[in-house]
Amino acid sequence: MLIPALTVRRCLMLAFLLACFVKLADGIARYELRQAAGAVTLTASAFSSGPAASADE
Repeated sequence: MLIPALTVRRCLMLAFLLACFVKLADGIARYELRQAAGAVTLTASAFSSGPAASADE
């Protein structure tokens, strides 16, 4: 028995939609990770430069 074309089309569209959601979630996760890494770097540089400035005085 053959599978109706409409069912195949629906399955392909569902797979495509799922792939798009995964790609979108991956992009959001990479963006959030980049933002968090930048905040950690900024915080670490603020802490590392603080004591050095007071040691010069």
